[in-house]
Amino acid sequence: MSQRSYEDSCGAALAMDVVGERWALLIVRELLFGPKRFRDLRDGLPRASQNVLSQRLKELEADGIVRRVQLGPPVSAQAYELMERGRELEPVLMELARWGARAPAKSDAHLSTDAFMLLLKASHRRPGTNTPATAVRVLVGTDAFDVEAEGSSIRVGRATASKVDATVRSDVVTMRDLMFTGRTVSSAIADGTLEVGGDRSAAERFFTLFATPQA
Repeated sequence: MSQRSYEDSCGAALAMDVVGERWALLIVRELLFGPKRFRDLRDGLPRASQNVLSQRLKELEADGIVRRVQLGPPVSAQAYELMERGRELEPVLMELARWGARAPAKSDAHLSTDAFMLLLKASHRRPGTNTPATAVRVLVGTDAFDVEAEGSSIRVGRATASKVDATVRSDVVTMRDLMFTGRTVSSAIADGTLEVGGDRSAAERFFTLFATPQA
């Protein structure tokens, strides 16, 4: 726990004692979909200084939110992952993402890949009755996620599935436009900002499954 405390016995205040310091909840966000090395956390949170990030991680570790783990082959390195107490914060972050998405975003504001995947999950809407289940691998830079949508449920995780209907490779800005602005897959392919593999109709369907939360 941070040395600063609200000294208030309300559950919300007690929670903020643990994750209310700047960057704490965003560290949790960056770890929702799997462990990360320190340098990967810095890449996802470029405005957090190394010292502040180290301090937040120490505090979260002391409070049983994260723990250090050793990644196995092919990468042998120390990383951080969420403990059960940390994973319990996912619904909180989902609701914050929905709530915050109603506010206008700065055009030049940073959005990490993991933040985008949380937004994707939070923005999933129930499709039409006859919409088939869709499994898509999302590739952004060196990151790969599998997204499986069926009915009102959606599952997002680091790529592990043996089979998906389609793969889409692009940047966060393009994918966000495809999800929320009506930009078409055809136009993104034509201008070279999107690559699609596998079933193109599944990729096109995939981008219709999301809507910006309304105020």
